[in-house]
Amino acid sequence: MKKIIIIYTSTTGSTEAIAEAIIEELKQNNELDLTVKDSFDATPAELHEYDGILIGTYTWDGGVVPDEFMDFYEELDEEDLTGKIAAVFGSGDSYYRYTYGAALSLFSKKLSELGAEIVLPNFLIELFPEDKDLASAQQFAKHFSQTLLI
Repeated sequence: MKKIIIIYTSTTGSTEAIAEAIIEELKQNNELDLTVKDSFDATPAELHEYDGILIGTYTWDGGVVPDEFMDFYEELDEEDLTGKIAAVFGSGDSYYRYTYGAALSLFSKKLSELGAEIVLPNFLIELFPEDKDLASAQQFAKHFSQTLLI
């Protein structure tokens, strides 16, 4: 059985709605052992216990990782994630066009630098997800799990 961890943060509920759609899809697969954590409750060291890593975030003022995820993000530098597969999802506001979805890119880049294989493009939703976005989030989860189980 493959183990997946989803770690996310959400202020407005947008990233949480995306996470819930992803969780719903992954729970349907009996070959997966799923753990879900809030960013405050997770540590980078525990990522070694999982085969797949999903990070969910929004982008904070000026295009940075939100405060709720900053300690986790900075402590990631101490980990070697070679052999792990990962992907990043979240929400953003294109009003901030120069920093739209920047935190997702920061996480993807860092995970990759630490040896994780980023297996899907960042999944970024504009503001609050609509039904079609939630369906796309489930497809994102399905592709992630299929890649993990190969």
